[in-house]
Amino acid sequence: MDDLNLEEFPKELQNLMNLRHVYFDKDPMKFPVDMGRWGRSKKAKLAEKTNIRKLRFEWQGNRSSAINIDRDVLEDLKPPSELELLEICKFSGDKFPSWMMSGYLFDALKRLTIDKARYLIEWTEIAAWPTEGTIVLFPRLEELLLRNCDQLTSAPTRFPCLQKLEIESMDSGMPISNISTHLTTLTCLIIKKIRRLTHLPEGMLKRNKNLSYLEIKDCPELTCIVDDVFGCCASLEELRISKCPNLRTLPDGLHTLLSLRKLIIENCKSLECIPVTYGLTSLCEFSVWFCPQLPSLPEGLEYCTSLQMLTIRKCSKIISIPITQGLPFLREIKISWCAQLSSLPSGLEYCTSLQKLTIEYCTSVEFVQTLHGFTSLRQLSLYRISGKILLSALESCTSLEILSISYCPNLETIPSLDSLTHLRKLAIYECDVLKSVPSALASSHYSLTRLIKLEVGGFWKELDSFPAFHVIPQLEELTLYGWPKLNSLPEQVQHFTSLTYLEIYSFDGMEALPEWLRNLTSLECLFISMSKNLMYLPTIEAMQCLTKLQHIHIYHCPLLKERCIKNIGPEWHKISHISTIRGRFHDTMYA
Repeated sequence: MDDLNLEEFPKELQNLMNLRHVYFDKDPMKFPVDMGRWGRSKKAKLAEKTNIRKLRFEWQGNRSSAINIDRDVLEDLKPPSELELLEICKFSGDKFPSWMMSGYLFDALKRLTIDKARYLIEWTEIAAWPTEGTIVLFPRLEELLLRNCDQLTSAPTRFPCLQKLEIESMDSGMPISNISTHLTTLTCLIIKKIRRLTHLPEGMLKRNKNLSYLEIKDCPELTCIVDDVFGCCASLEELRISKCPNLRTLPDGLHTLLSLRKLIIENCKSLECIPVTYGLTSLCEFSVWFCPQLPSLPEGLEYCTSLQMLTIRKCSKIISIPITQGLPFLREIKISWCAQLSSLPSGLEYCTSLQKLTIEYCTSVEFVQTLHGFTSLRQLSLYRISGKILLSALESCTSLEILSISYCPNLETIPSLDSLTHLRKLAIYECDVLKSVPSALASSHYSLTRLIKLEVGGFWKELDSFPAFHVIPQLEELTLYGWPKLNSLPEQVQHFTSLTYLEIYSFDGMEALPEWLRNLTSLECLFISMSKNLMYLPTIEAMQCLTKLQHIHIYHCPLLKERCIKNIGPEWHKISHISTIRGRFHDTMYA
């Protein structure tokens, strides 16, 4: 019914006995303002449309003055009892109509969504007759989603078949307590942005023995999930806790969750304890992000023998990782922003299935590691590590495809890479005391035949020239990092005729790009940045030889910027034929 300025429902609507889906998505002011008062909405006769299975009511705009109108309209739009899916969005009433609180209307309903009912306060069961006693509004409901109902303080208490409950953005925790009163069938529970929730309702986890997924997010007053999980949550497979700034500890008894496969904890600034003293035998993924008060990882971590992925990020008090025995199925470790971490796990060499190892922004750690036996390792990335780095037996990592070491000031040497014949990407840059490229790049006996991406440079600042390296005929992407003493690019680059991408970074001593750039006939993208004295591009004849060049990016090169100003800069005519030109020096240079 979009884009229709209806004054009343078409009277013929009542004759559509086979109608299955109806969507109302209009501003109520486009309906008669007295619609509910005079009962015009009754003309829809939705209750008689017994073939309708999905129904969505949606209003638009901020309409706090429409509280009574919305309730009256919705009262008249009573759906048929055969309905299976119902969505109510942006309802402005403070109470639901009677058919949402009493009777036997929803015998077939399986999914109910209530969203942005911001003025809704009360939603409870009301018996139609005094002799009825307790009623069950939704005897077959399987999914209930309550979102952005900020003022709601109550909810029905009986959901005998409910499997998924999602509650998001609400002030009070009472609706959760109401709904959970008799609940025993949950498999999925998601709670987000419940501002006054301090803990889960008592017994909620113990009664729902088939719960497999639990997520709690952005609950600022949560101090405790539950005291313990002994004797419950036997089916729990995934637990996610995030943005709960007052949560200090997870429940006791986590080691009894024998089905748990994922444990994800993020942005819990007061968390001090993860009480896992024994192994979680099914745990495959363990991730802890931004828990600055957490002093240590759980002791039982090394007994999580099924663990495949371990991520530790922004946990500034952690000084060690308790893995001494090795985890046979561990495939990926990512550790970053752990300022006090001084060493890697002592049992790392026994993690023989490891495929990806990433260490970033760990200023105190020393990477003095023998890599002997890491035959499955495919990616090794070390970034901004201030401690000593010694890569022993790197040549034994024969499956390595990506090796990246950057901004590591104490890296002095790179061991032989000759046996790393699967290497596709190699990045060695901004390592201040390094004086040469790896021997595999410099040797005439070239072995890195699969290497297609190379990032190299930023070495010892006293070097007068770029260390020599051999031509890599199949190389497609090259990034060169310079230093102040360099006044030219390495001559070998002119022979890299397969290059499609060339980036030149921080060549402050260079004033002009070389004429031999014309030889790079496969080049599609040229990226130049942080070269403050660069003024000249190659001649127009050389630039026109680059027939595949489609993109030039020039960033933070102030002199070249001025000379490439569109239509008036002396270098502009050299690049005016190129389809995409971008640049910046504190502001936008080209449109």
